[in-house]
Amino acid sequence: MFGMLLGTQSKALNEATPAVLAKLPVTAANPGGGRITVLHPCIVPGDYPSVNVRLFELKPVCPEWIIGKGMLSPEMMDYLGDAVGSEQRGLICGETRTGKTTLLSALCNLLPAAWRILKIEDPSEIWIDRPTVQTIEARFAPPGSEVPSFTLADGVNLAMRMSPDYLIVGEVRDGFAAEAMMSALQSGHAGCCTLHARSPGHAFERIANLMGIAKQVPVRDAYIATAESIDFIVQIRIIQEVRRVTEIARVEKELRDGRPWCTPVFRFDESSPVDAPRWERVSAAEAGQE
Repeated sequence: MFGMLLGTQSKALNEATPAVLAKLPVTAANPGGGRITVLHPCIVPGDYPSVNVRLFELKPVCPEWIIGKGMLSPEMMDYLGDAVGSEQRGLICGETRTGKTTLLSALCNLLPAAWRILKIEDPSEIWIDRPTVQTIEARFAPPGSEVPSFTLADGVNLAMRMSPDYLIVGEVRDGFAAEAMMSALQSGHAGCCTLHARSPGHAFERIANLMGIAKQVPVRDAYIATAESIDFIVQIRIIQEVRRVTEIARVEKELRDGRPWCTPVFRFDESSPVDAPRWERVSAAEAGQE
């Protein structure tokens, strides 16, 4: 079974490549498609491969569904809709399983209908149900082939030449993708991406570290690029087994003590009951005290 699935994607599971990421095709039984991570027995105990399956949504994620799940309030969704609709550049942060891609999918459906959206992913997960969307998908180099990989950074650099109204990067995982995305946003392109980070401050540090390791970008230069490239940050956490947007913050353009910083706009009240979540709009006076 794995041979047929992986072979059609120019991939192979063996001792030379013991970990493989692959797509699950869209079928009648699985109309949303998905992705799998397969580990060879040479790196996992036992006699059989280890398989992790992630199925994708069967239909576009609508903002009302996100609100109904208690991830954020209607006022916050309106704020984010206005932000992306006015070409602001966003970063959605959270740790694993917090729903970063799910929220990004919902925001994509708030973009103006006529906009040309270029979506760069690895693999493609976000479903935007409109004809003005172009998806670019990263590709690993086929095993034993001299054909080069096509990376997220390659996709971002290519997308910049395709006249997008809005860029979507499913997840920034390495410094090459981070540098390409920051460069695109600094050059006047609007867009949004996700990043594994536990707080806005951690997001700034992660981007600087990734860009430093991959591209030897000095920390201060990475901080300046990030502050200039990002207009707002959405932070998500899992609290009492429920996904919550814990903060929406505006990224200020001037560094403070050599680091980027944010002004909070909305904040989750962690004392609120699980079945009655509350968020507060942070006043200008409160924000100025932080």
